[in-house]
Amino acid sequence: MLQKYFFISFLLMTGSLFSQTKGFTSFEENGLFGFKDKKGKVIIKPQYEQAMEFTKSSVAFVVSKNKWICIDSKNKPLLESFIYDNGPDYIVETLARYVENGKMGFHNERCQKVIEAKFDFVYPFENGYAIVCNGCESKKEEEHSRIVGGKYGIINKKGKIVIPIEYEAILNIDAKRRSAEMKQDGKILNVKLK
Repeated sequence: MLQKYFFISFLLMTGSLFSQTKGFTSFEENGLFGFKDKKGKVIIKPQYEQAMEFTKSSVAFVVSKNKWICIDSKNKPLLESFIYDNGPDYIVETLARYVENGKMGFHNERCQKVIEAKFDFVYPFENGYAIVCNGCESKKEEEHSRIVGGKYGIINKKGKIVIPIEYEAILNIDAKRRSAEMKQDGKILNVKLK
């Protein structure tokens, strides 16, 4: 009886995994990656330089023309991911960063654009808030980059600006007190989040 229960549980578990990921797995052919279904039929022909498996949300991140992009199960490009740690950006507090026309915004786990790409740089969300900047740029320092210059502000998870993008730096965000320490003209200011 226990074996029968285990076998039925195993079938249900693997079935739900395949339904969540559509059962697609990546494969390599002649140095390029594509995807096959669980029966081995080619669903997306090999065309990508690298590929990650499809997620539960039926999207996959692949490298095309040296850029990490998110595709759906029909091979439709959804967005270009911001590169972090040599791969697509991590989802933090349900959102990850994407790039569009040289600007940055945030997308969800389905690669749906949630916050429009209108900032020169955005930091990941922390406690419901993200630091954003305009006029800043990335400077290469050995193997890493650093963001320099520009003006900084803060947005919430709806993309609403809660601290105007006009400060030299943001030193600290206190989500509980709904305030932030900002640097402006060499002074430290405590500013309330809107």
